[in-house]
Amino acid sequence: MKNAAFLTVAALAAATAFSGAASAQTFNTGDFARAALEKIAPEADVADLTNAQAVAVYQAVQDENTAANRAASAEAMIKSYQ
Repeated sequence: MKNAAFLTVAALAAATAFSGAASAQTFNTGDFARAALEKIAPEADVADLTNAQAVAVYQAVQDENTAANRAASAEAMIKSYQ
């Protein structure tokens, strides 16, 4: 009986871990990051960024407090890549 309960808990934990990783993966793609950056900093040219650069800029600007700070940081980082 204890083995059945343990296996059930282990299976639920594994399923939760896999589903969490799959849902988080969406936010680490270059296409998602470019689309978000176009909204954050519409004047910046995000089309020429590589996937890694777009994700790096997107993740870096998430820590900013205001929309103006996010836009300024995103534009500065994008310009540094070009």
